[in-house]
Amino acid sequence: MQRLQAQVLHILGTEIASSADQEDTTRSILLSLSLTCHSLREACLPLIFAEVSWPHPNKNDEESGLYFFPRSLWQYFKHFHLIWPDEWPDANPPLWGCKYYVGGDYHPRHLEAVTAALPNMAHLNALHLSCPFYPPNNLLDALTKCVSLRRLHINDTPIYLSTMPKVPTNFRLESISLVPVAEAVRVGDGPYEPKFAETAYYNREYRRRYKNDILARTAVKDLLFSLGHPNSLRYVQVSCDHCNLDTLAEHEWPVLETLVLTGHAPRSLGNAELVDVIARMPILKELRLLFAKIRNDPFRLLPPGGGASTRKNHPQIFSQLKCLALSNACEVIGVLEYASNLECLAAYAVADLPQVPIALSRTDVDKMLASIAIGGCYRHLKRFRLIVEEKVHPELCQTIASLCSNLESLEIEICGYHDGKPVYPWCDYADAFSKLRSLAEVRVCIQFPEYDDTDRFEPWRSARKQCAEFLGLNVPSLQRVGFEYRKRTGTHRFEDRWLDFELVRTQERGLVVVEMPPSWYPFPEVWHHVPIPSA
Repeated sequence: MQRLQAQVLHILGTEIASSADQEDTTRSILLSLSLTCHSLREACLPLIFAEVSWPHPNKNDEESGLYFFPRSLWQYFKHFHLIWPDEWPDANPPLWGCKYYVGGDYHPRHLEAVTAALPNMAHLNALHLSCPFYPPNNLLDALTKCVSLRRLHINDTPIYLSTMPKVPTNFRLESISLVPVAEAVRVGDGPYEPKFAETAYYNREYRRRYKNDILARTAVKDLLFSLGHPNSLRYVQVSCDHCNLDTLAEHEWPVLETLVLTGHAPRSLGNAELVDVIARMPILKELRLLFAKIRNDPFRLLPPGGGASTRKNHPQIFSQLKCLALSNACEVIGVLEYASNLECLAAYAVADLPQVPIALSRTDVDKMLASIAIGGCYRHLKRFRLIVEEKVHPELCQTIASLCSNLESLEIEICGYHDGKPVYPWCDYADAFSKLRSLAEVRVCIQFPEYDDTDRFEPWRSARKQCAEFLGLNVPSLQRVGFEYRKRTGTHRFEDRWLDFELVRTQERGLVVVEMPPSWYPFPEVWHHVPIPSA
């Protein structure tokens, strides 16, 4: 009976937490609930401490140093963030660490608390490392002793392995993400990590020192093929600045389902082609090539001549993919003639900050749609995302709707939205979308009149809500509608945002339009947008 009560209380806490919109609100609710009585405290602790971060800059003293979590809480950790403040090494003297000589490497203190705790975190599933120093070998050795660990994410952290720790046979990572130091990109002209807008981010000594660190290339291979292992990895994210196609083609990846390549398109003189890499991944379903564009010659996805590679792998292998995302650094056209079974397709625009990317022109989009028609993936396509450089006319929406009749989600974003005189009536867009009987979500950069953004009545918002209602009444399948707008985020900074509305259909009140919280796609996410933190 007591066990049943504990389970019921845990479910109650989970439901209460899931009803909150923001993570901070969730934690506040759970903390208040845990103070009610002992039983509720025991039920809430696993929820409060499921995801934790360390170190905490304000939780320390001179005698004990940086405070760590008490041992009694370790059992609740499922996602642990080791995020070391990047300003500590640059302080004079360095905070919570030392440099043995001027200009030397920063060596942190009190990491032994983490290395001692990791093997005892029995339910830890994910570990995130972001540190302005080389992670010591004993830290990597400790994480291999945490046999429950399945996901490892290392970003903005210099990597060097003097010796690779012995990896136990029962340590099996399923997901690994390796993001280089100072990889700061922008997708379209939309939101990005707030820290990328700060001058201090680029002035940190360790970023200037370790960006493009040649030692990281060898370390990445060790992390991919020894710490992680191709036989168990289902998700891999790696930068092609540290890992080229030849390296990926060296091994068989029998269970890999998602491959995400970032950084810049590989320009090595090796003989491996992209088809040779995919040939080593028999169940690969999702491929994201999110390279930042730095050259005018696009990355070639097909072997020279469009036929088989020198290793006898044919482009027909692209037909195994279900989801494909390509940036503006890639040659989009040819591959779509072979990717015949796609259900999700995204054409992105990515650039290294502070540059703003140049997205697809209307001519490029027309060529893409022609390739889709030839390849035949229009029969299966359910989710389609485009970032374009020019205004979107209803005629383009008509073309997409006529070709891809099974779409459930369509998103067309202009890179650098601006209000102005509306060119086309809303009914032209509604006529196009009404052809899509399964369309549940649409986001489109319809042109709206230019309003005074200081008007407290916010007519720009009201106009979009009226358009959402109009589309909802004319397209019965729609459940969610979004419109682009331009938001001021600083004195001289603007960015593209989406204003989303949920369409609730009721018998009593008819169609009800509900504004949704602001959302974005945190890089390298492509398919599912999430609420913008602190928006």
